[in-house]
Amino acid sequence: MIWLILLSVAFVVPFWRLLPDYGMSREWALIAIFPLCALVLLYIMAFGPGRQGGRR
Repeated sequence: MIWLILLSVAFVVPFWRLLPDYGMSREWALIAIFPLCALVLLYIMAFGPGRQGGRR
């Protein structure tokens, strides 16, 4: 059970940091808990409009 929570956090945290740069709300990162949804988010980030800011 603990490994599942750790794995979920490992998926959500990077999306939580990156999604605002792509013009999306941070709350969308919570759907990254589900692997298929994380894949969809990756495709949106990769093939959608570019980043809205530079590197921090």
